[in-house]
Amino acid sequence: MAFQCASCSDIQAIPLPDGKYAMPTKCVADGCRGRTFLPCRGDSLTETIDWQTIRVQEIMSDSQKDSGRIPRTIDCELTRDLVDSCVPGDIVTVTGTVKVNSVDEGIFIYISGRGRNNDKCMFLLYLHGNSVNNTKGNKRNSGESTGSGLAMDFTMKELYAIQEIQSQENLFQLLVGSLCPSIFGHEMVKAALILCLFGGSQKFTNDKNRIPVRGDPHILIVGDPGLGKSQMLQAAASVAPRSVYVCGNTTTTSGLTVTLSKEGGSGDYALEAGALVLADQGCCCIDEFDKMTSQHQALLEAMEQQSISIAKAGIVCSLPARCSILAAANPVGGHYNKAKTVSENLKMGSALLSRFDLVFIMLDKPDEEMDCVLSEYVMSLHAGTSRAIMSSPAVRSSVMSESRLQWELDKPLSERLKLSRSEITDPIPHQLLRKYIGYARKYVHPKIGPDAALVIQ
Repeated sequence: MAFQCASCSDIQAIPLPDGKYAMPTKCVADGCRGRTFLPCRGDSLTETIDWQTIRVQEIMSDSQKDSGRIPRTIDCELTRDLVDSCVPGDIVTVTGTVKVNSVDEGIFIYISGRGRNNDKCMFLLYLHGNSVNNTKGNKRNSGESTGSGLAMDFTMKELYAIQEIQSQENLFQLLVGSLCPSIFGHEMVKAALILCLFGGSQKFTNDKNRIPVRGDPHILIVGDPGLGKSQMLQAAASVAPRSVYVCGNTTTTSGLTVTLSKEGGSGDYALEAGALVLADQGCCCIDEFDKMTSQHQALLEAMEQQSISIAKAGIVCSLPARCSILAAANPVGGHYNKAKTVSENLKMGSALLSRFDLVFIMLDKPDEEMDCVLSEYVMSLHAGTSRAIMSSPAVRSSVMSESRLQWELDKPLSERLKLSRSEITDPIPHQLLRKYIGYARKYVHPKIGPDAALVIQ
């Protein structure tokens, strides 16, 4: 940066490494002893560059999530063409150099409890970025929105395993049975969760504006307590390639959408992504959905437009939230009242309820035979012999003729998803199932055919 001496008007350039402002100590002109300088921001010797600070959070593996520790974060400094290379919610790989920055006096008092940082021995680590690899930036810049945008690689062993899964005869039954084997029954709910994890194909309107059409389904599960709604949501979150699991009674509106935080050094406002933005191109599982009535209005735009708009503190922007919402709720009063509608049982507005594509009502009906099968299944599960117990009271015959096969195809889907004793196989491990779903979301983009469209009509 260029500085002008207040005494002799001589101009000299001083390098400012790492963006730290420092005034010259003395004038370099002969015979001048001036020590007062004025910054010349418009001089040709002054070089200005774009600068941005981002905060990245690590993606935790399953073993790290089980340990219960908080994800680590680090501030990254981006300059020149790396500025605006990512938005909140993107998955990035930053390569750079680790540097240190002195701790501000206010932060030092908060950490140490002492009055002044006289020794200057405390520093904060940050990363000076040299390159930023954004897994979704290329798709966003090219205008293509197909694919999952996930940084997922596949080994040859995993590809062979995916091919082996694909060659199974009753593939959909196997996927449904592998989602949450610890929960007995509820095949239709599991099937809907599996289809939601695979997602849909996002399309655009045919006009010149290319307005995106929502392709991610939303599912709401309503039922009596103790039927395994939360466990199925947790299983879906663990199997999904990208997911965020939140609980309604501990979540705020800012935690769901976007919040603004004030930076300590510059005083500017920065965006912090919420659960819906972090789950972009994935799924967001919300448990205890009935406990967050004040946050329901914040979900309207995210569920229909799949974006979150914000206009606060001079910041006006829109962040993508292209995710499926899987919600579980308990009815008012603890048990579902058949004399009331779903909206009355949940005290939910019709505008929000209409945005859910599938609404499942799980009722705890008294059935002695089913309760005996359920207790037998639970005891065998804890004893480690659950593979020998059939998952539901379906047909027991293992020999199937052509007429029997046609009869099976004519049965409703809820009956066809039930496995008999002879059809029970080991479920797919969650790690492999996550790879299978990630492969399908990345490379498989089906389109509805005329026959299927005729059936839907």
